[in-house]
Amino acid sequence: MNPQIMLDEVGSLPVVLDPVTAGRLLGMSRTTTYRHLKAGTFPAPAYRVGRSWHIPTAGVLLHLGLDPNTLLECGCGARRNEHQEADLGR
Repeated sequence: MNPQIMLDEVGSLPVVLDPVTAGRLLGMSRTTTYRHLKAGTFPAPAYRVGRSWHIPTAGVLLHLGLDPNTLLECGCGARRNEHQEADLGR
């Protein structure tokens, strides 16, 4: 099984997760994750796009009781990069 994702890594997650990563965040195995997706019982919003599943990171974080806005530096939902930090004099 893959190692756990630590809280300080959450801010670097993409906006949309693949099923395996979303399942890891929720403590599920790959098999359990896909079983819940197919049954429509996955505990966070999940969308089928063609043959792929797209799971918004914000929905998984909210299910875990984490406010996505408090995990991001500016609170607006956007992530700053090192160029913006330099422009701000940080």
